[in-house]
Amino acid sequence: MTHAINLIIMIIMTLADLVMAFIGFIDGMLAALMSSAGIPPNVQLILLVVAALILVVYAVRALGGIFAGLIVVLLILLVLSKAFPGMHVPQGHVPSWLTPPAQPHTPS
Repeated sequence: MTHAINLIIMIIMTLADLVMAFIGFIDGMLAALMSSAGIPPNVQLILLVVAALILVVYAVRALGGIFAGLIVVLLILLVLSKAFPGMHVPQGHVPSWLTPPAQPHTPS
């Protein structure tokens, strides 16, 4: 259970990191473009903040469903781990109905 919770948190954080890396890339590109165009630093700051806000809004709209689904799964796992603290994934023999039938070996 703890492994699944950690995995979901890692996926959420990885997606957030990718979004922030993309926003940083666009921010750096726009800053270099505005500096080469001779735009004053105060105006650059305002334009970069506006661009970052727009990118965050579009990222949330594009990935909002994925984030929402992952957060719902995370909350369900957290509730299950609190409701059944001793619950764990059983380890041991895999039932035969879960394993695919063996393919017969034909000599070539």
